[in-house]
Amino acid sequence: MTPDDQVQVLKPAVAVVTGGSRGIGRMLVVECARRGYTVVFSHRGRGDDVAGTIKDAAGFGSVIVSVEADVTNQADVDRLARIARTHGPVHVLINNAGVLLEGPLEATTEHAWNHSFAVHVTGPMYLARALAPSLTDTNGSILHVASDGGVAGSVYGAAHDASKAAMIGLSKTLARELAPRVRVNSIAPGAVNTDMWDSVPEEVRARIIAETPLMRVGRSDEIARACLDICSWMSVTGQTIVVDGGRIMQ
Repeated sequence: MTPDDQVQVLKPAVAVVTGGSRGIGRMLVVECARRGYTVVFSHRGRGDDVAGTIKDAAGFGSVIVSVEADVTNQADVDRLARIARTHGPVHVLINNAGVLLEGPLEATTEHAWNHSFAVHVTGPMYLARALAPSLTDTNGSILHVASDGGVAGSVYGAAHDASKAAMIGLSKTLARELAPRVRVNSIAPGAVNTDMWDSVPEEVRARIIAETPLMRVGRSDEIARACLDICSWMSVTGQTIVVDGGRIMQ
């Protein structure tokens, strides 16, 4: 049996991915489809991005369902969960939706702070709560896409990094509460080749690469494969897996 065979699941097992229209989220949808899941992913209404995700994931024979939803809105989250359950038992929830609102402390607005926590902490809590019964029935897995800044902090990242650290704390708490039937972990990527990375000033990108032992940024498809691998680890819960080219060594 090959490693790929070992992670295949029987349809109609459902994977739910938030923020699935771009970047890591798009690759998560593609990787879930590749591994045989029916994929239900949320997005914020960007038509071309949504169509691109569906096109990229279409070649694996899986059902791909897009749902416009704001993860910070309880009603939207409940609707997303209901739609997911209509397509089969939910085995995997990946809370990936994210925002990058960085800046020095004196420039950190109340909106940036509150919105970062709403997207990275409140939304994942809403979805975990909504899907916990289904995930319990399937011995499923929750994965939170945090960041290495949430593990070690960074310069000019109070709102982003504090909320990602809170996301990791939420993972550990849910791992204890939902055990032994549901595993809950976090992945903490470093710099990844997404549009968020492209928006970082060139001198900052150069400094980050120089500080990285592997001297490269990650690829979104690499992060997606790591996410799905972690979800398949039956003896691992409450852990944070750092994937950042060695910038943080624990």
